[in-house]
Amino acid sequence: MAGFWSLNDEILSLIITLLVTSADGATDLARLSATCRKFLALSRMSKVLKVVNFENISIDDYEDHRHRKGLLCLCARAGNPAAESMLGKALLHNDAFFWRVILEHDRPRLARVPQASGLLCHQKLVRRFICDASDTDIAPMRIPLFSYMISILGYDVAWLSGILLAVSNMCCYYLEELEDVVSFEQMPPLRGIDMALAWLTPPSGEAHRAEVLEIYDKMVPGLE
Repeated sequence: MAGFWSLNDEILSLIITLLVTSADGATDLARLSATCRKFLALSRMSKVLKVVNFENISIDDYEDHRHRKGLLCLCARAGNPAAESMLGKALLHNDAFFWRVILEHDRPRLARVPQASGLLCHQKLVRRFICDASDTDIAPMRIPLFSYMISILGYDVAWLSGILLAVSNMCCYYLEELEDVVSFEQMPPLRGIDMALAWLTPPSGEAHRAEVLEIYDKMVPGLE
């Protein structure tokens, strides 16, 4: 055991990094960091937090991580995509705790410089959710996404930009895919080769998602 503790921090951080990239990475890191101060310090390194695997933690479990210095917030600040996506969903569901985490004097932090790192930015977190969330997680989010877009853009801008329609198309597509509510008999009659091709090759879910992101990036620049 003495030989293990004689390893330098770089080697130990590499070992921890390999550990946290497993399917149970987030859980393993939480347990490891609780064992001693040295592991706690190493587990808080940005390069470790950025690659923590949240695969076995549901995106809906954000309520279990309401702590400013907890693993979820720390990983999101380090730029961990899974943590950012989870926080994005929390914000879309108007989780009061996480909104307080990213607000400063009742104003969104980094409102003018959303591309800055180290602090949480709601525009970036929501974008990450739209980009990375599973089809199942995106499907029921039409109303929360509507509310968010209108709150940051204003109704007129959100409507005229086309982002509300794009969000509706995206969510409805995934709902139809998951629930299989649209049957062939419900399709309107085809008229001409163009209409036939349109129905034979409808836009994919990824195409709808890409359209939402394209409009979002135009309305909220500087996030990528």
